[in-house]
Amino acid sequence: MSLRKRIIMNAGSNWVGMLVAAAVGLVLFRTIRHNLGASFGVWALLSTGLRYPMILEQAFSLSTNRFVAFYRDNIEQMNRFVSASFGILMGLAFLTVAAAFLLSFFVSDIFTAITSESAREAQITCILVGVTLAFKIVEASFGGALRGYQYHTRSNIAAIAANLLRLGLTVGILSLWKSMIAVQLASATAAAASLLLMFSVARKSIEGFRIVVSKIGKNTIREIFRHTGHATARSGSMVFMFSTLVLVVGKVGSAEDVEVYAIASMIPSFVRGLLAGTQNIFLPVITSLNAGGQTERVKAVIKKGTHISSALAGALLILLFAFAREILSIWFKEAVPSETVLVMQVLIISVVGRGFFGIWLPSLAGIGHLRGLTIAAITTAIIAIILELILLQGFVSVPLAPSIALAVVLWAYMGLWLPLYGLRKLEMHPYEYLKDSLSQPLAASLVSITAMWVLSSILPKENVHWVLMLTLSIVIVIASFTAISLRKETADFIAAVRKK
Repeated sequence: MSLRKRIIMNAGSNWVGMLVAAAVGLVLFRTIRHNLGASFGVWALLSTGLRYPMILEQAFSLSTNRFVAFYRDNIEQMNRFVSASFGILMGLAFLTVAAAFLLSFFVSDIFTAITSESAREAQITCILVGVTLAFKIVEASFGGALRGYQYHTRSNIAAIAANLLRLGLTVGILSLWKSMIAVQLASATAAAASLLLMFSVARKSIEGFRIVVSKIGKNTIREIFRHTGHATARSGSMVFMFSTLVLVVGKVGSAEDVEVYAIASMIPSFVRGLLAGTQNIFLPVITSLNAGGQTERVKAVIKKGTHISSALAGALLILLFAFAREILSIWFKEAVPSETVLVMQVLIISVVGRGFFGIWLPSLAGIGHLRGLTIAAITTAIIAIILELILLQGFVSVPLAPSIALAVVLWAYMGLWLPLYGLRKLEMHPYEYLKDSLSQPLAASLVSITAMWVLSSILPKENVHWVLMLTLSIVIVIASFTAISLRKETADFIAAVRKK
């Protein structure tokens, strides 16, 4: 299979995996909120805010991805790096469980959103969150190995199976026991099953793959930590930023404030993850090309990645922004407060920069330009938290403060600094990059927005059911982007699927 078709096939499988995860997440979100009632905000605070250990999980997953791609023709060396990553993450997993256990004794004293009535449940849930994170941390070694070998389809099949298992377990347990402990117990069980499944898939997919901790050498560990140090600071800064923004809401606001922000951020967070999953496909590709000295092909892949990512992001985000209220209403089957809709729309704006220019993150990491990315990520996280604290001094409501902070800093980081830094490092001409990568997606976005505006003028929403308006808008957007921006990619993906 050609490089172009392999990229499109991997991107397509990632999108399918993410769409299934999103569908499961949306169903579970509404089911959990319906069954937990007042304690939903506390569960959202704990399950979302206490994700700091995932800082290292993401870093080691990216490092494993890169080293497997680099040493895929040397199975012994590859196994050394995967084994070293596994051993380190096992230690981190035990520390995560221990930290969650200790924190559980103080969690109700730290957050005003946790009342005395929910303190006991919150304590047990906190421990289960730590167990869930521990399983996900260890899984990073095997998921990273599969993606480094460019077995994204197989990795996504395993992830889909785990998500469906989580859905079944959560719904089943909640039918018997309506408690946030039950919700997190289902998540922990599904995470354990996902770990075992991903390990099994990696063993069967990669010939010669095995974990041999006894053969880990000091040089291997030193090389992993050298690369992972930057990846930890880079991806970890983002995890730290998102988690801290939530925790600040729980610290200064009520459980209702946490609930508003959790509801509003659910779909934008999914889109952000969807884009990251699509863009990270290019990390092993660019790493391999760079290792072979194929600089011109690296530039071509970055242009194509920008083109695909920006087109997909533009189509999706236009629809989400225009129909935010209707999507939330049908999701929860109830009227949605205007503040929740506003917070969601601001968060959607914050994702646009990632959609258009996020390809530069895995590209520059694969090439080895780590220091600049690390400094920029840390700076972005610090500024976002400071800006949120400033906004909370009476300027905006509690749930709106983190969303505005994210919109400002993520656009400055990913929408401005990142592409300028990447173009300079690769000595690419800005005009050629914009013409080859963004001209068609931007034209498709402009046509879509104009057509939707004309449609709303001819058929005002108050006179036409919103489902009809949404359906017509989807047709307009898909037709615009397919005709203007994604003709070749759509044909390649269909051909790849047929060949499979």
